[in-house]
Amino acid sequence: MRTELKAVAYTPPEEEPLEVIFETAKKINTLIEFVSHQIVGRREIIQQSFYALLTEEHQLLFSRTGTAKSLQARQIFNCFDRVTIFEKQLTKDTMPDNLFGAYDLIQLKERGKLVHNVDGSIVLADFAFLDEVFDASDMLLRSLLSLLNERRFTNGENQIISPLNTVIATANYVRATEVLEAVLDRFLYKSYIPENKNLYLQVLIDHVFQANQGQVVDPKEKIKLSELCALKEVVKSQRIEIPDYIIFLKNYIVRRYMEEVRASDPEQPNYLVSDRTSVKIQNLLRAAALLDFRTTVEEKDLDQMYYLLCILGKREEKERLDTIVDTARKYFRDDREVLEDVLSMIRLVWEMKRSKEEDNMKPARIVSALENMREKPGFSLRQKLSQAISRKVIPLSYKSEADKAISLLRQYCAALKNMAAKKETIELICGLEEDVETFWS
Repeated sequence: MRTELKAVAYTPPEEEPLEVIFETAKKINTLIEFVSHQIVGRREIIQQSFYALLTEEHQLLFSRTGTAKSLQARQIFNCFDRVTIFEKQLTKDTMPDNLFGAYDLIQLKERGKLVHNVDGSIVLADFAFLDEVFDASDMLLRSLLSLLNERRFTNGENQIISPLNTVIATANYVRATEVLEAVLDRFLYKSYIPENKNLYLQVLIDHVFQANQGQVVDPKEKIKLSELCALKEVVKSQRIEIPDYIIFLKNYIVRRYMEEVRASDPEQPNYLVSDRTSVKIQNLLRAAALLDFRTTVEEKDLDQMYYLLCILGKREEKERLDTIVDTARKYFRDDREVLEDVLSMIRLVWEMKRSKEEDNMKPARIVSALENMREKPGFSLRQKLSQAISRKVIPLSYKSEADKAISLLRQYCAALKNMAAKKETIELICGLEEDVETFWS
């Protein structure tokens, strides 16, 4: 029988006041600047590291030897107070027990089961630094996958829930295997550190070395793990709103970026941004808004997408994405009002479908909201529809009312399709029409 064991971890209050959250965000910004002064010339990569921490993801740093990758990882983790850090240099001879803890010999002798003693292992760590990660065998890397992605570790008959927040891994090279591709997908944030040829930066590096002798430096004020957890809760919650129009632009940008990489890079004809990666861009956008002390994601936050979609240090990747983001903003400007109405209806239909399954909303309220706007083809649905959706108080009992709502949605789809200027907007409306037609199937 399999049981589930939960690691002891801080559980933050449901909702910290925003004033407290923003004060902690100020501390994060201060620490980004502090680390940037200790690791010279890495401002963007350090920003990426903190995005990884706030979104509970992992970061991969790769470059030639001697570029202070290890010092950077240790300096970042040193910004947090009273945390458990696991550190290991991997080699081809590294075995699972080196990461997950020594085997329990009593369990092996008495029950014939391979069970790890996870105390002091990566399983119970808050943060981990894995040096030369691709020197490890494929077998070892495969054993890391569920821990990296799901924060779960199968230990004999038990499932352990790991508190592991972020792994920073380093490598001097990347080798191509099927397992490695899966591992790379777990490291949502990636950076390449190029050779430093800047004389000015080299002088600054010498000054820092003279002051610190290559050692980690303590900041004036560290962040508590509880404070980081509170920020993560906000990033992953609805307290920071992402307008549907921003989500649409995000998805369009991802699609265009994939198309351009495939067309321009002969080595990546099948380049893919997975759905898992695409949806997690939402957390990056919320983190960007949080560090700017806002509760709503804005169009300017789309500029931060390169931290996740691109390998930092590869200038051509950022230039390509910057062009796509800028073009997307201008391209859909004429269609913005139509798009916002279509996206509101998509959300409405989604709510209706969910309510149909949960039996908790009467479509009559939706019909009422739509009928009030019947006289205005270029209507803005956002306020009235959101009000209708929020009043989910009467059980779903009359199919005819849902049919009436769907009939109105058909009319509005047709009206908006005539108003749309861009093919992508029409594509979105066609998808909505198909969804509406299959509502009762």
